[in-house]
Amino acid sequence: MEINYKLVGQRMQQLRKANNITQEQIADSLNTTVAFISNIENNRTKMNLRVLTYYASVLNVSVDYLLHAGMADSDHSSDELDTEILHLLRQCDSKTKEKIIRCLRIIIEK
Repeated sequence: MEINYKLVGQRMQQLRKANNITQEQIADSLNTTVAFISNIENNRTKMNLRVLTYYASVLNVSVDYLLHAGMADSDHSSDELDTEILHLLRQCDSKTKEKIIRCLRIIIEK
């Protein structure tokens, strides 16, 4: 299977924004430029393993999760869906989590 780095970059950018992390913060941590980070997220420059592992670490996801966004076979495995759900839930406050639980119970009961 080939990796679509455009989709990987898009996922990295979406997760970075969802975690309120700026390109400047990423660039500073990696001792590189904002332009380089922008180019990676927009598939104008190929990413390297150092950048990929840093994103995975700072975003609390696996490298596999980031790379799967760009796999030709785009079916999500159950584990990947669980990871994405947990990632999204971590961003919610307690009140929102309670609402989500109520919604899930309604969906599951049907």
